[in-house]
Amino acid sequence: MMELTAHLPWFLLSVEINAPDEPDAFFVRTLCIAWDRELADVLGSLEAERVKGIVCLTPGWQSPNGQWSAREILEVWTCSSEGGDSVLLRDAAGQTFDCGLMPQHVEPMARTLVLRVEPGSREHAPQEKRGTRRSTTPGDGAGRAGKAGA
Repeated sequence: MMELTAHLPWFLLSVEINAPDEPDAFFVRTLCIAWDRELADVLGSLEAERVKGIVCLTPGWQSPNGQWSAREILEVWTCSSEGGDSVLLRDAAGQTFDCGLMPQHVEPMARTLVLRVEPGSREHAPQEKRGTRRSTTPGDGAGRAGKAGA
């Protein structure tokens, strides 16, 4: 048994990994990540098409039912302004939210897409790109693009 003493959001990140001895074989590794900034950093170091899914577990103070709940995350953004840096998330329901630790941003605020999980990314399709990265506005629904800043 394990007790959670910090009632803050945390993340489960599932990533496809190639088997070292068999190039056509793969498995999924799931990471438990404690901070939104760490999630953004890890995602920035991965090939977007390897990300199988992201789940944000939110504590009761951030959930409508007052209990821990899970939200499937489709987009992760970094935001920065003179007020500081933060991470913005968009879930499968289309709701954009932060983890409750966002600084008071001052306009103009720059937003950079770290990763977008495309629908269908939970199925293995080696020939198909499943994640995207680009710089724009959260939830704008625009098409695929390359890695942010590339």
